[in-house]
Amino acid sequence: MADLTSIAQHRARVLALARPKVCQSVPLDRAYGHVLAGDARAILANPIFDNSAMDGFALHAADVTDPGPWVLPVAGDIPAGAPRITCPPGHAVRVMTGAPVPPGEDILVVPVEQTSVPAGPQTLPEQITVRTVDVNRSHIRLAGGKHAAGVVVAAAGMRVDAGTLAALTSAGVQAVDVYARPTVAVISTGDELVPWPDLPGASQLPDSNLPMIAALAAEHGAAEVRRFHSGDRGRGLAELLDEASACDVIVTTGGISAGAFDVVREVVAPREGSWFGPVAQRPGTPQGVASWGEATLVCLPGNPVAAYVSFLLYVAPLLAVLGTGNRAAQAFRPIRAVAGPGFAAPRKGRSLVVPVRLTEGDGAPVAVPFSTGAHNSSDVTALTGIDGFTVIEPVVDAAADGTAGVAAPGEGEPLLVYLLGRCNAGQWL
Repeated sequence: MADLTSIAQHRARVLALARPKVCQSVPLDRAYGHVLAGDARAILANPIFDNSAMDGFALHAADVTDPGPWVLPVAGDIPAGAPRITCPPGHAVRVMTGAPVPPGEDILVVPVEQTSVPAGPQTLPEQITVRTVDVNRSHIRLAGGKHAAGVVVAAAGMRVDAGTLAALTSAGVQAVDVYARPTVAVISTGDELVPWPDLPGASQLPDSNLPMIAALAAEHGAAEVRRFHSGDRGRGLAELLDEASACDVIVTTGGISAGAFDVVREVVAPREGSWFGPVAQRPGTPQGVASWGEATLVCLPGNPVAAYVSFLLYVAPLLAVLGTGNRAAQAFRPIRAVAGPGFAAPRKGRSLVVPVRLTEGDGAPVAVPFSTGAHNSSDVTALTGIDGFTVIEPVVDAAADGTAGVAAPGEGEPLLVYLLGRCNAGQWL
């Protein structure tokens, strides 16, 4: 098996074709979910102006130096959003949280709880009694105390999530440069396949690959997913690929092995720079990759489980790189689990890729294979409720006679499970 390409080698081959695209000056209200392609700098300082951190009364520190309590007349009111007013010496001004404080170097805010005024909605009192004051705490958020205008608020590579969106908005940012979320075209192949919702006739099968791969592409960040189908005779596939190449990524399923009607290999393999061959994995040994126009073309096997795991191994990382601009981007979050019953042994020289479900365990989640025994690559009905996948490398045990055997992971043995974007076992999110 020395001629087989490893999973890592084929993934590197696919990712080498990734060409992330940058969308410049995208309005902030359209940037959510994207990854920043450049540093986003503040237009506004934070805070923009000196404001109160408490509901209370602003006063001069010089007026509360003698032993208290202190009785002060109230000179005015500053609700949040109102312009600031001056606090005359010997007076207090009611101020709300977030409202501008009166000017003055010795101004401080006394929380309402430290005065004679009850908390909550009240008419403006004529005077207040200040019971206690901590002159070392002004309760004032100074302008620029968090950051000045012009500083980097969110660095390149950050995803514009809800928190980042709030930070950018408060900093007055209007537009940002982001990586474009990739568009994907999916082409299933096979004369025997019937699209949903049609029911198959004699010698036909439902086309489960097309909706499955399209859904996986959407789950892994595709901005748009287009769907196509091709028969096995080759006529029209090149035209379909030309149409699909308007997308950033084209994913085909089926037609890449050594059969007489393997249409994808027939049409794509002659192109310069294309690669088709065996990868040291089960399921999904036959794989292919090429460029078609400006699109990266990833050719997956036709057996549904093989197509499923191959998408996770190769297309999901490609979409992660395109959507982030980071060639080290990780498509999945790995967690440590232990093996449950039913895992098969990998073949010599080949990695076994197994979709798994997670259950509660004693200290670590237990990974249960999607099906037991041989893990049939056409058993699409067993793919329900999948939480992630694990890659079992062939562990060679030297026998006494010098031969080598391959062992399946036993119950309780540690496994690394790569979580899907939204796993079914909520406790593992």
